[in-house]
Amino acid sequence: MQAKMFYYNSSALLEPTTRSSLSKAIEVSKKFGGVTFFDLNLPLPLWSSSKETKSLVKEAWEAADIIEITKQELEFLCGIKPSEKFGTKDNDKSKFTHYSPEVVTKLWHENLKVLFVTNGTSKIHYYTKEHDGWVRGTEDAPITPFTGDMSQSGDAIVAALMKMLAINPHLVTDKDYLHTAMKHAITCGVIDQWLLARERGFLPRERADPTSEQFGVRFVTEKEYRTLPDSIHTEDSSESELLYVE
Repeated sequence: MQAKMFYYNSSALLEPTTRSSLSKAIEVSKKFGGVTFFDLNLPLPLWSSSKETKSLVKEAWEAADIIEITKQELEFLCGIKPSEKFGTKDNDKSKFTHYSPEVVTKLWHENLKVLFVTNGTSKIHYYTKEHDGWVRGTEDAPITPFTGDMSQSGDAIVAALMKMLAINPHLVTDKDYLHTAMKHAITCGVIDQWLLARERGFLPRERADPTSEQFGVRFVTEKEYRTLPDSIHTEDSSESELLYVE
């Protein structure tokens, strides 16, 4: 079975051996007509200097037919000072800025078909040689107090974009199809984040505070919690037990 799309990210560029292997893999993929998808996904060591980073990723970047980067990565590579605080709940309108094609031009290369700029599930931007635009989504699905990993939605977005573009590679620059693909990606991102919260969102028993019982804290299963009498939920908090759900 022949793969229609080859995916890679910048983690493979950190070591000389993996860089060499990646270069050969890209060459083989292109030889057999595969579409190359570069998910920049900058690891921590590459956030120190945009100049050094662009030099390191240059070959992989210019070999890609499709590239996906985050808004923060775009600003980093273009030398733009972020207008909002990264990793916070800051919802200033600057968070949703759609940069002009002139800003993105410095990142463009001759064979690039489409560049996606993502900002979680809140908004996905796209740029082709002929068009640029965006699809407004929704904020990332709420996470529980015990779930701090938001990468699930990002991975789902990339996977959904790849699926849609691999199915119809001839529509990779079609404006209407790109809008459809991005709407699908946002939906997948929200669903996967909810699923992660559903799996990890309840404090495991083994992480319980061993002294909690003396403070009237007990553990119940989720099923038990959902079937508790309404009177327990409406009791005055000073008189009722605290419930951790697992």
